[in-house]
Amino acid sequence: MNPTALVITIAYSVVSFLAIALVVWIWRSTLPARPRRTDETDTHRLAHREKAWFAIAVASLGVLLLATLPFIPYGDNSAEAGQQRVEVNSIQFAWDMEPRTVTAGTPVRFTVTTADVNHGFGVYNDDNVMLFQIQVVPDHPSDVVYTFKEPGRYQIVCLEFCGVGHHNMLSTFEVEPA
Repeated sequence: MNPTALVITIAYSVVSFLAIALVVWIWRSTLPARPRRTDETDTHRLAHREKAWFAIAVASLGVLLLATLPFIPYGDNSAEAGQQRVEVNSIQFAWDMEPRTVTAGTPVRFTVTTADVNHGFGVYNDDNVMLFQIQVVPDHPSDVVYTFKEPGRYQIVCLEFCGVGHHNMLSTFEVEPA
């Protein structure tokens, strides 16, 4: 037997043994429990406490949810007064955007529409880090508000497969200093 075949045989044997041991362990864990306990544990009281802890956990998660809602980075979380408005129309396979220049430090409201198919409007900085994205559905305008902190060139990428030219659906825009 050559050395490669020997290594394969040993490895296969070890894996087979471990698999059999795992199957036996799982089978053993599914067997009926040993005879019932004979102690005097009040299981009804324990079940009541368990329900109380469950209610406390659900209430805590609800409070956390409500406390974090104001920090959601999308939607109408910025007053319309003083915003820059950018209208974006997505068409297979291009982004029609007006204006193509915005100012850093001022919230920008992107209103993105499409008339053909679903698109994903994703904005990336120079380091190819996604800043935000929004789903664009035909005949339903989508708004997202974002404040650019740094001036520079930003790239728009379609994140939803929209046809054979999807890979070419790229565009850029400029963010000027305040």
